[in-house]
Amino acid sequence: MKNQIIASIASIPFALGTLFAGTGTAEAAALIGEFQFAGIGAAEFTQDELNFNPNPSSLFLSPITTTGSFEQFAGTSTTTTIHGPIQFDTLLEPDNTFIDFGGGNRFSLEEASIGEVIQSGQNVSLDIILEGIFESADGDESDGAGNITLQFNDTTASAVSQQLEDGETLTAQFSGALYSKTERVPEPTTTVGLLIVGTLASFVLRQTKQH
Repeated sequence: MKNQIIASIASIPFALGTLFAGTGTAEAAALIGEFQFAGIGAAEFTQDELNFNPNPSSLFLSPITTTGSFEQFAGTSTTTTIHGPIQFDTLLEPDNTFIDFGGGNRFSLEEASIGEVIQSGQNVSLDIILEGIFESADGDESDGAGNITLQFNDTTASAVSQQLEDGETLTAQFSGALYSKTERVPEPTTTVGLLIVGTLASFVLRQTKQH
């Protein structure tokens, strides 16, 4: 029995080392970085909803401004797409795919809202504020945020605002940017693993006292 207890104690550092090594791997797999994109299609929206034509529409991620994990999706050879429709100012259904990078990598939208309508010379821009979750092919999650910018030529901010208030559907070219800096949550399997090791350590200590 004494030899078994000693062997169990000796195995604890190895188990802890394995778990912590696994945690480092999971963090490295999360999608971290930033990117800017241009829509290959048009945005169609009202004051309540945003959609795309076609739906889904392809996105071009600029290789010049893309950093970190997102570099693998930049350029003309990728098949990144954006999906609608989405509702404004409401918590969206979980597990939705707003941007699909392919291969199981995606951005799920949690909330979207219309920002300020801005006059710039003879043109108008309107920002849609985005918050959501990036999920890698390995299932690792990271918090994401950014915006989509809609562009209108030869009009005024007051005219665009009035059209939205009147319930009209507006069509515009769109571009945007998103970023992610930190992983969302620790790996659940790591948490469970630490609990198991803790229980094992407690058991071994009790056995040691009894013998």
